[in-house]
Amino acid sequence: MRYQPKGVVGVMTPWNFPIQLAFAPMAGAIAAGNSILLKPSEYTPATSALLAQLIDLYFDEDEIAVVLGGAEVGAAFTRLPFDHLIFTGATSVGRHVMRAAADNLTPVTLELGGKSPVIIGQSADLAKTAARVMAGKTMNAGQVCLAPDYVMAPAQNLAPFVEAAKAAVGKMYPAIKDNPDYTAIINQRHFDRLHGLIADAKAKGAEVIEINPGREDFSQQEHRKIPPTLILGATDEMGVMQEEIFGPVLPIKSYSALDEAIAYVNKGPRPLALYYFGDDSAESEALLSRTHSGGVTINDVIMHVSQEELPFGGVGASGMGAYHGKRGFMEFSHEKAIFRQTGSELIAMLRPPYGETFRKQVAARLKP
Repeated sequence: MRYQPKGVVGVMTPWNFPIQLAFAPMAGAIAAGNSILLKPSEYTPATSALLAQLIDLYFDEDEIAVVLGGAEVGAAFTRLPFDHLIFTGATSVGRHVMRAAADNLTPVTLELGGKSPVIIGQSADLAKTAARVMAGKTMNAGQVCLAPDYVMAPAQNLAPFVEAAKAAVGKMYPAIKDNPDYTAIINQRHFDRLHGLIADAKAKGAEVIEINPGREDFSQQEHRKIPPTLILGATDEMGVMQEEIFGPVLPIKSYSALDEAIAYVNKGPRPLALYYFGDDSAESEALLSRTHSGGVTINDVIMHVSQEELPFGGVGASGMGAYHGKRGFMEFSHEKAIFRQTGSELIAMLRPPYGETFRKQVAARLKP
């Protein structure tokens, strides 16, 4: 086997982690010996401009180059005849990226998203579980591809988990509106979309619990902040259970038996991550063996992405391919198989004319 650079790798990065999601795939592509064309997000113009400035300062253009621009530039970028293309972003956009790449038969790595579930087991420590789930849900105000998207709890643990979630948020964010530790929503369109999901759930019968420890008024504010919001009694007819939320809104559903939770996860598109809380090895094994997801964290959320020795990627609608560590080197390399024939002429019998010796060899292999 010989590992060779694929050539030029296109890297398209999103706005929510504009540094990490640029340099993590670029590290693997550079390690494999490729050159890179980077297209950072137009939604982080200052960071993207700084990336372009620093990369131009420290790298030759034939090593790493940066392309800046909006949606039209991004669309044109996907149509370039790259030797490999990696895209991180929404599933809906990922379909367009893959369609454009197909015209050039460009192989793609797609790190997308989906509705990553949290399954709370009977044995879970609810206070610890709530603290970790809400920390993950409020990280970047839920604008994380790996954010827990909905929770499934045993029916008898649903109310205690809700109370524990309120307490966890109150401890982390005694106030939210002017708290620099709590992130704003990226833009007005996304802000309005999230409020629309909440309003839709409420109109369709869900109980909406806004966790607002400081009892602040969010009707007039500068930064488009949305307090952590729990949706109880969410149904599949509600938008919050039909699309990736990507915000600090968390539907919570109950289940009576683990099989019910597994069936619910399996009836939807395969998520980027699945999270299990509990100390029951039989429960965790059932989830690991009977569900599909890009990755899994047990007794926490999101943290498997920080383990550089583990491959990171999705499956099905949540993506394809993986990178990080050695897996990143492999992803951006061509694995060329090389066979060297010996000097022996034993293979001469495989050439015509086919005589008695050949027939005996074939007959010996056809015996029952």
